[in-house]
Amino acid sequence: MFATYDYTKSPEVKVTFHGNINIEQDFTEFTKQWYDLYEKKTNFTFLFDMSDISMISPFYCYKMAFFIHDLKQQPIQYLQSSKIYNINSFIYGLLRLIFAIQSPVAPVTILYDDSEYLINP
Repeated sequence: MFATYDYTKSPEVKVTFHGNINIEQDFTEFTKQWYDLYEKKTNFTFLFDMSDISMISPFYCYKMAFFIHDLKQQPIQYLQSSKIYNINSFIYGLLRLIFAIQSPVAPVTILYDDSEYLINP
């Protein structure tokens, strides 16, 4: 499984990434669990751990940007903020690409190279 959701510290949801997106279903399952959080109609935050992620195709940056666009169409935004950590320079570049195409739903803090970057919607 590409992404594992941990709800034990709710409303903080930790998402740990593993390896690469091997099949389209990996991305679909990742986004489905995110949509499921919206269906609960309660506020939450994300903590994304990318320490075990591999090289991801830039194709999925575009898919993620369109996914974010779809989330923004929701009448209520339950996601309050996100923090992304343990990234490498390649993943940092992909995150910048995603947020250049589509701004985030909620504030995102990226911890990279001993620096902290805040991206607001």
